[in-house]
This record gives sequence, structure tokens and C-alpha cells, in this order.
Amino acid sequence: MNKELIKKIFIKRNIDILFVAIAILMGAYFNWKIIEIIIFGIFIWIILNPVPSRLTAIPALGFLVVTPFLLIFKNQVLAEETAIYAYYFLIMSVVMGIYEIRKEDHDHGTP
Repeated sequence: MNKELIKKIFIKRNIDILFVAIAILMGAYFNWKIIEIIIFGIFIWIILNPVPSRLTAIPALGFLVVTPFLLIFKNQVLAEETAIYAYYFLIMSVVMGIYEIRKEDHDHGTP
């Protein structure tokens, strides 16, 4: 491989890690819960390094499946939080789906 290509990949990866670290520090500064900081870090990473939309839909479905059970067991607060996390991942799935469609159109020559 070309040394310049390896250097560019290494620099991009470090910049991505820096952005995720800033996101995590921002979450800590605002006293977010650990799960919220992790989810925010994941979102930043996914924005910087797009993944297939189905990969972000899997956690959304997981949170959606857990939510009714939490309601059945009368854990209203945690059920609301998991529903919110499900919506976060659903939104990210939609964003990644739009990205996939736009990339596909761009790759086929449609502006």
C-alpha cells in the first residue's frame, strides 16, 4: 500500500476518535447518564463512519421489545427511557437509510 494512503487513513481515524472523545466529554460535562453518553458517542461515530441502516435498527427493535415488559413490571421510568432510546436509534436508522439512498443515486449518476 501507498504510505500516503495509510497516513490519510490513520489521520482520519484519529480525527474521528477525537470527535467521539469530545462527545463523551461533553456528555460527562452535562452530567448525562452513562447509557446516554454511550449512545451519543455511537451516534457521532456512525455519522462519521456510516453503517447500514439495518445495524442501527437492531438496537431500536431491542429497546422496543424491552419497553412493554418494563411497563408490565411497573417500571414506568425505565420504560420511558428505553422508548426514548428506541426512538433515537430509529431516527438514526432513517438518517442512515436516506444516506444509503442518496449514495446509491450518486453512485449511479443521478444528481
